[in-house]
Amino acid sequence: MREQPRGTAGPGRSVRWLPTGSPAVTAAPYAAPAGGGGHCRDTRPVAPPTPAAEDRARQDVGARLARRFPDTPPEVLDAVLAEEFAAFASAPLRHYVPVLVFKRVCRRLAGDGPAGAEAGGEPE
Repeated sequence: MREQPRGTAGPGRSVRWLPTGSPAVTAAPYAAPAGGGGHCRDTRPVAPPTPAAEDRARQDVGARLARRFPDTPPEVLDAVLAEEFAAFASAPLRHYVPVLVFKRVCRRLAGDGPAGAEAGGEPE
């Protein structure tokens, strides 16, 4: 009977060998998602975020930036944050705007030049 490794090897870990056909080897380690499909749950956005969710995201980005750049005056952070959110005001896919704004503001505050220089300009 052929055996298959189960688990991962590494410092302080051992590989447990189980016989082929064992229930632990043949059973899926996860439950199939509802509606069939692949092995992962579908996490794509199904609707645009609500205005309240966008406000929370804007506040979260501001708080993260304040922690990352504690020496930058709050007025400067607020101004740069407002400029970058305004640049994405007409973005059709709203879920990723906070992440993109955070990265652009970090680049600007770190002194790496204008936010859109690497990407070829302003967002569309």
